[in-house]
Parts: sequence; structure tokens; C-alpha cells
Amino acid sequence: MSRSAARCALVLAGLALVFVGLRVVHALGETAAESPMMTPQVVVVGVTGRYALSPVDRQALAAHPDDAQAGSMVVRARYVGACAAAGWTTLGAGRRAAVGGLCDPQVGGNTVSDWSARLNAAAASEGDAALGTLAESVPGCVAAVGPGAALAAARPDGSLASYATVADFRAGGSELSCPITLIDAGDQSDALIAELTNRSEVSVIVTGVGPSPGSDEAGTQIVYRLGTELPPGWLTSASTRREGVVTLTDLTATLIDFGGGTVSSSAAVDGAVFGVYGEPLTVEKIEQRLKAVTALSDAVVTGYLGVGVGGGVLFAIFLVALQRRRWVLARSVMTVGTILTAAMMLTGSVPWQDFSNPGLTVALLAGGWATILTVAALGLARWLAIPAAIAGAGLTVAAFTIDAGLGAVMQPGSLINSRPVFGLRWYGFGNVTFAAYASAGLLLAGYLAHRLLEHGRTRAAVVAVAAIGFGIVVCEGWPGMGTDFGGVVALTPPLLWLMFAIHQGDRTGSVSWPKLAVAGAGAVLAITIIAVLDWSRGPGARSHLGNFVQRLIDGDAWDIVVRKGIASVETIASPMGLISLAIGIPLWIATFRWAVPRITPVYSTIRPVAMAGLAVAILGTALNDGGISVWLTATAAYAVTITWFILDDLSRIGSATSTPATP
Repeated sequence: MSRSAARCALVLAGLALVFVGLRVVHALGETAAESPMMTPQVVVVGVTGRYALSPVDRQALAAHPDDAQAGSMVVRARYVGACAAAGWTTLGAGRRAAVGGLCDPQVGGNTVSDWSARLNAAAASEGDAALGTLAESVPGCVAAVGPGAALAAARPDGSLASYATVADFRAGGSELSCPITLIDAGDQSDALIAELTNRSEVSVIVTGVGPSPGSDEAGTQIVYRLGTELPPGWLTSASTRREGVVTLTDLTATLIDFGGGTVSSSAAVDGAVFGVYGEPLTVEKIEQRLKAVTALSDAVVTGYLGVGVGGGVLFAIFLVALQRRRWVLARSVMTVGTILTAAMMLTGSVPWQDFSNPGLTVALLAGGWATILTVAALGLARWLAIPAAIAGAGLTVAAFTIDAGLGAVMQPGSLINSRPVFGLRWYGFGNVTFAAYASAGLLLAGYLAHRLLEHGRTRAAVVAVAAIGFGIVVCEGWPGMGTDFGGVVALTPPLLWLMFAIHQGDRTGSVSWPKLAVAGAGAVLAITIIAVLDWSRGPGARSHLGNFVQRLIDGDAWDIVVRKGIASVETIASPMGLISLAIGIPLWIATFRWAVPRITPVYSTIRPVAMAGLAVAILGTALNDGGISVWLTATAAYAVTITWFILDDLSRIGSATSTPATP
């Protein structure tokens, strides 16, 4: 074994040990405990527009220091900002439901009067919410008090086991006739909360269920549970895996579990039973946590603005540098672009949402990380004698791999993760993370292959691409790390295709159809293995990959495939999507026709690497409901890196023409 090969082997072994250490750290982290309700009855008081604790909430929580559990409730129904009736319907269905503007429930004769219209609204546009799932899934009855509660307590045919108006319920001494009682008390909610939380034989859950009709307020709302011998702490669930954050469908699963239902063995309900991270709570701590979760949706916009302003300043500097032919300065600006997504992700390494001015904090944090990573990329480039753009790609891969090893702990608070109010990606890697990670990985792997091919080491070049590429595939798709279904499918075929191209020494990127078929089959095989292994862990431990397998078994998967496809098309057809295509398509054409030939002498594999990157952008856009965000991120990553190499070429040309000839 040569000295260089030995060094590479030692480096790889060292990196493997570091990654194993990160996984050990993840395994030793705190996990949520099960928290079953032990009382014979449970009451859910749903309140419209409960964004903060009321005086009655504070009083009730203060009176239960030993058993209060609290958190933020994500009330998003099928559409963000839908009225509280959609929230109640979602609670009854166990899946996000739409109500088609039917925000004023009508109940008559123990039946929801407009049930057929609500069934149609829920089924519109490939909706898969099965109304009446909650009532159908428990052996005992589910009682409703108030019109909104009737939507959640109704059976699949719209009938109700027990219904009372708020006035009748209170006139009857607030007597509970069923194991589960749902209450929509309107302006009498506080009075009922004060009364019910004094009953020791009842578990009481108070939660927001959605905004008022016509309101544009789509924020998270409060939820707390008390009145039993449960340990205090922050509510969570296997579907969010976040401390102090649950969803309405989690509440559905919790009620079914309490009622003795068996729905958890299938995928009929999207939520998971409440768990708890044990911790003594005070009213002040609860309010601080609610504020922090809200900041993840609201204050983060200031962070985006800060990144945008910083990007605008850098772009102005870039234009001036181009005009004055300051190639070094222009390259430095492009180097910032190569690490930008990593800097945005690393904002999640600090709990900025807990600061007094979270928006300003996250904006400064993004700028700080961008500065650190840019300096590091420039330093590594000089030390290792590699292009700074490749050093930036390497740092980006390292940052995302470290986060994957730790269990994607930085994603929830990062600037590239979905905001809680949207209720999308709760854990693992989202679409922007995937596109940035995959793009940086292909660029890095391709450059390492180029360097190895220069020394005639074709086999080593293929191994380098495989090691980096499949390492990213595993980190991207493995449950407990990236847990990304679409990312594995979108990255594996281009990766295999790139390996074939490098192995056969074809720098033009032409690969036979049989090998393309093998690449596609490899993607299907990879995601099948990961998904089936996740499914085998059981209902309580599965991620959405395993849940999708269960939906296939239940014959219930087609609706979600169609719905995600529709969501992807909608992002592409949006103004942002059309603008991204209008800019991105000419950029890719210019890349292959003009830029690639100029870069090839210093990066011989750039054409097949760029073709693989374009394939990732297209497949990722088609296979993910985030759609155009994959195209935009991948296109930007390649545009920045290729621009860096073009500027480097111009710099060399400028240096050559300015150097006087030797006599």
C-alpha cells in the first residue's frame, strides 16, 4: 500500500470512528416516556384561538404542579389557517381535513346536519381524511358538547352517541356520560375549565383547535393536560419528536389509546400517542416555551430577512468586483455561497428562539456561521491546495453529516427547516437540506474522482464517489438521521449513473440505457430496504417511511402519493416556481454549453457531475411535495460552484496576460 493510500485509509477510519461516536451520543440522549391516562374519563376542552394562556389556564396549571403537562399545539388542518371547524374535523379523522369553508357546524337530532357536504369537502382534491375515525375506533362512546365538538365526535355516518348544547350540559351539572367527552364551549370555555380541572377523577386536556373564521392568524396554540397522577413535563409524540410540540392528530391517537382502540396497529391515524419529557413545570416556564415555539414560526422571518440583506450586499460587492476585474474578491464572494446552506443549518446549534430578541439573534447567528465557514473554506483551500469551492462543499457535507450523526438535532431550529406553523417536516432532513447536501456531496465526490483519475486510479475514483455518495444516501434516508424518503430515491440513480460514467472513463456523461435501468432499480431497492426495516420496528417507533409501508399494506397509499404529486405541481406552477424555472433552465444550458468546456481542464469530471446534479434537481422536484425548493437549491449550488471555477479561470488568464514575457 502506498503512503498516500495509507493516509486515505487512516483518514476514512478516523472519520468512521467520529461518526460512530456521534451515533453513540445520539443514542445516549434523553427519550420521551410513555404517559398513559389512568382516570376512567377524559375531557377535551377545545378553544378557538387559544394562542396564549388565559388567567384561568394559569390558575389551573398553578394548582397542578405535580401532574401538569404542557406544550404547543399545531392546529393546522389540511390547509394552513383553516378555521376551527377544520381543526375539530381533523381531530375526529386523525388526519388533516378540509371543510371547504363550512366553518359553522350545524347539529340536529344527534346528527351533524350537513355531514354529506363535509364528507365531500374532506375528499376534495384527493383528500384522504376519513371522518368519524375517532368515534369508530374506540369501544366506548364519545360524547360531544357544542357544535365544533360534534364534528370530532361524530361516527362515519355523521351520527352522535351523545350530544348536548353547552347550556344543557351545564344545567345538567356537567355530568359526563361517556369515557371520552369533547367540548366546544365558546365563550364559556374558561368557566368549564375552572370547573373540570377540580375533578380528581377526570383527566382534562385543554387545547386550541384553530383560528376564528376569516382570521389570518395561523400560529401554534396552547395545549396542556392535568388531573391525573402523571409526571409533569413537556408533551411530545413520535410524530413530532420535539419537546413541547404536538399536533391535533396526536391528540386523536391519544384519545383512541385511552379508549382502548387498536388503530395504532395500522396507519389510519397520522398522529402518535402523547409522550412526555419529564421536567417540573411552572406557569412562567410554560409561557416561555410557548413563546419560543412561536418564534420558530414568526421570528425566523427576521432571520430570512437578515440572510437576504446580507446576500444583497454580497451580490453588490460581487458586481463591483466583476466590473473592476477583482477576481480574487469575486471568488471569495462565491465561496460564501458554497457554504451558505451549511451556515443556515448551523443556526440550529444555538437555541436562539429562547433569546429576548430571537429574530435579531438568528440573523446574527447566520452571519457569524457564514463568516466562520468562509474563513475555514479559504484556509482549507490554501492548506490542501484545492479550490475554495470544493473546500466549501466539503464543509457543507461535513456539517450535514455531523447533524445526521447526532440525529438531525440542529434541523428544528435551523433556517432551512419547515416552520412549526406549517406542520411539515418535524424531524430528519427536509427538501432544502436534501438538495444542499446532495449537491455538495456530488461536487466533492466528483472532484476527488478527478484528482484520482489524474493519477490513473480509476477504481479508487469510483470507490471515492461511492463512499461519499452512499454515505450521504444512508445519512439522508436512515430513520433516526435524515429519515427522508424522497431524497434516497432522487439521489441514488444519479449517483449510480455517475459511478458508471467514471468507471468507463466517459467524461461526456453518456451511459447506456441498461445501466440507467440498474441505477433506477438500485434506488427502489435502497428505499425499500430502509422503509421495510423502519416498518419492522413497530407502530410506536416508525418514522413516516415505515408508516408509508403500513399504508401500502392497508391499501391506503395511493391518496398520499397523488396528494404529494399535486403539491409538487402546485409549487412548480406558483410564481416562485415559474421564476425559478425561467432562471434555472438558461443557467443549466449555459453551464453545459459554455462553462463546462472551460472548467474541464481543472475539473475533468465536471460534465458528468453536473449532469448528475441536474438529475437530482429534476427527480427531487418531481418526487417531493416541496417541489421547486429542490430545483432552486440544487441549481443555486451548482451555479455558485461553477461560477467560482469560471472566475478562477479568468483570474489565471488575467495573471498570464499581465505577466511580462521572459526575454
